[in-house]
Amino acid sequence: MIRLTEKLKIAMIKLDVTQVKLAELSNQTQKNLSNKMARDNFKLSEYEKLVEALGCKLELNIVLPTGEKI
Repeated sequence: MIRLTEKLKIAMIKLDVTQVKLAELSNQTQKNLSNKMARDNFKLSEYEKLVEALGCKLELNIVLPTGEKI
């Protein structure tokens, strides 16, 4: 399973957004963002803010053993 921080990094690469730019878009310092990304230490609300700053949306699902998504 890919962690949310790794997915965030992939989105940044695909959208050609640097950490400096994402920090600017999300109103925080690059150092703070870098530290949180290195520790994989975000609240879900912080991920949502970062994803939205990229112009994307965050979707979460619970997938039952049958494959049904909730």
